[in-house]
Amino acid sequence: MAHISLTFPDGTARDFDAGVTPAEVAAGISNSLAKKAISATVNGAHWDLQWPIEDNASIAIHTMKDDDQALELIRHDLAHIMARAVQEIWPDVKVTIGPVIENGWYYDFDRAEPFTPEDLGVIEAKMKEIINARDPVRTEVWDRARARKHYEDTGENYKVELVDMIPDDGQP
Repeated sequence: MAHISLTFPDGTARDFDAGVTPAEVAAGISNSLAKKAISATVNGAHWDLQWPIEDNASIAIHTMKDDDQALELIRHDLAHIMARAVQEIWPDVKVTIGPVIENGWYYDFDRAEPFTPEDLGVIEAKMKEIINARDPVRTEVWDRARARKHYEDTGENYKVELVDMIPDDGQP
């Protein structure tokens, strides 16, 4: 297997097998860092902990105390958890868009009736249940055709529209 060299923020470098993930790099440094790691920066790009690194690179592992990028990722994950919670409680609800914003996140939903204050408590409880299940979180990168088919098959027409808005070069 090919080897790559990863350079850390302090200037030190270590060799790893090509295809190593930031999660594996963090675990190789310490169990504590592996548990606290949220994301990484690889060659200046924000990087998921499960994405493989194939070539020599600079790397920084992020935890909650490090910077806003980690907080942004947590907020993004929470938006997805909220959408999942809403759809588990009310399967007929369609999700539209749910971006991270300066002080949190939001999600727009297509629902026949507006949410009530009581609904918010139910949603929060379901989110806690989902989080406490500790299911692994994985990022999957799909090509346009696969993403479009998935959302068509699941009746998520708003997501189909979002996929259709992505230029052919793959950049949003």
